[in-house]
Amino acid sequence: MTAAPGPAAGLPAAENVQILRQLRATTRAAGGILDLLMPMRVGGSGAALFCAHPVVGMSWCYLPLLQHVDAQFPLYGLQARGLRRPEPLPVSMAEMARDYADQIRMTQPSGPYHLLGWSLGGNIAFAIAEELQQRGHEIGLLVIMDASLTDLDAITVTNQPWMLYNLVLAQFGYVPALTADEPRPEARMLELVRRRPGLGLDEWPNQRLLALQRVIKNNVVVARAHHPGRVRCPLLFFSAIRNPPGLTEKLDSWRSFVDGPIEAVELDCEHQHMLLPGPITRLGPALTDRLARASAAAG
Repeated sequence: MTAAPGPAAGLPAAENVQILRQLRATTRAAGGILDLLMPMRVGGSGAALFCAHPVVGMSWCYLPLLQHVDAQFPLYGLQARGLRRPEPLPVSMAEMARDYADQIRMTQPSGPYHLLGWSLGGNIAFAIAEELQQRGHEIGLLVIMDASLTDLDAITVTNQPWMLYNLVLAQFGYVPALTADEPRPEARMLELVRRRPGLGLDEWPNQRLLALQRVIKNNVVVARAHHPGRVRCPLLFFSAIRNPPGLTEKLDSWRSFVDGPIEAVELDCEHQHMLLPGPITRLGPALTDRLARASAAAG
């Protein structure tokens, strides 16, 4: 598992702009686009699904779930500190998980809790599940999108600013056009964002855009230093089949950490494309079905 560009990198420009405009309208109506717990869809009769951010620290990538997960299920995105305003970042995955568990319980005081994480977000979702379970709460469903708890050395992110800024640009639908010989990568990144309005980042002040680099580095550091325990819950695992290892090996690694039934769905795509229009037409209905069964079991 690597710190790959997010799904927005593969979206056509017009569709990307439309999605991000919908996100801003949805979240501004219910809360804030940079809230630690960003409301993507509120209300509904089903159980809420809390989505942990990938390496970039934001949960905008999960917006396509709105069109493919049944509207009865509320959707929330967990987002990193340090973006809404300057503040200390968590020094460990355990501290991050405690913070996010607090945010979740302010929205939903009692369980069972349903958690999802894609890529590095899978590591974060698992840590949150551990924290909630240690507090005596039930995890109704843990949804992991092609993440690994054992291959932590593969979580790579460079210290080269131009590469980090390309990661940010790709995550939010911009062309990652920086190169190693760029003399002023920060200025170039800001120029590329300001040149293309409508994707969301053009509204950010420079300080906030540059803070993404700090957040990304910290997310990688705390994930690599974390030693996960074990949780008791059902696991739904989505596997991108174009990325090794094979499904059997991926699931075997998760059995060391999960005490509960494991279901798997294979998506014919690469890891960074799991939330694109093709794969999500299979992912969304499978997730809806599993959430419905978890809700029925809880009821």
